Amino acid sequence: MSSAPSRTSPLVGRVLRGIVWAVIFAVIAVGAAGLVGQAWHAPGSPSRAELTYAGDVALDQRLDAATDQLKLIVANVDLLATEAKTALEEIASADPAVLRESLQRGDEIAATIDISTRALRDSVSTLPGDSPGAVIEYSNASLVRRAAIVTATGAAASLAAEWQQVTGRALDGAQLTTLIADHDHKVVDAIAQGRGRHYAEAIPILDDAILTVGEVVTLRKRLIAGSEQTVLDEWINRTGGYDIALKALYGALDKSGGVVTVEVQSARRAERLAFDRLPPDRRTIILIVAEVARCGLTQAVLAIEEAHSRIDEALAEAR
Repeated sequence: MSSAPSRTSPLVGRVLRGIVWAVIFAVIAVGAAGLVGQAWHAPGSPSRAELTYAGDVALDQRLDAATDQLKLIVANVDLLATEAKTALEEIASADPAVLRESLQRGDEIAATIDISTRALRDSVSTLPGDSPGAVIEYSNASLVRRAAIVTATGAAASLAAEWQQVTGRALDGAQLTTLIADHDHKVVDAIAQGRGRHYAEAIPILDDAILTVGEVVTLRKRLIAGSEQTVLDEWINRTGGYDIALKALYGALDKSGGVVTVEVQSARRAERLAFDRLPPDRRTIILIVAEVARCGLTQAVLAIEEAHSRIDEALAEAR
């Protein structure tokens, strides 16, 4: 009986020692987990700044230079947007000189933007930071700046093409108003000849006016896509119809020697009907030009503004 306690004591001791070691292992495991958490940081996090410092310094220096170039480009984009709006406003002007001067200034600005953008694009194309391991070599902030610069450069690269659309549409619009004004002057001259009973002289002038309407038709095909009826089509149909009717009247009068015959009366009725269908005043021309602008010029101006906004947003991220 006296030997029982001595046999149970070693067993109890072993159990207690096991518990103690279990506690020790748990403490060590928890401490090790904390050490691992402190030693490991996600790529691009601020905790890894010392690991990406050298790469960030080298990349940021080039990004700073690219940002400065972009700021100069943006200054020229501001000027280009102003000239585009001027072209939109002056397209229906009676004096095309203002429009031509604005387009010429815009051409020079667009050329400067194009040259600057090409140089920047060449520089950006060699920027480091696009390799699969970039997230390890550079901080997230530097990579975001790089992406913003690339985006802004792409937006700036489209501006020269957008300006070409502005130029083309503005010149076509100006030509349209010039053709319409030229046509009206010819018809007025022909009518003056008719009132002077010089019917034979009036007919070739009207032939020129009819040819001018044909030039407007050609320009319409270039300016307006599709075959849907427009205000310009109405002008073409009504004005062209009147020119033909007036020419027929003068032809009948020339044939009759100015005597009012049945043929002259019939031609006169057709001319009056065609005259009543003519646009009432110059506001119709303004509507025509506005329609042409809506079909391309306005979109080109808005595209320049959109590119400007994209560059501004990218610059805000690149700072």
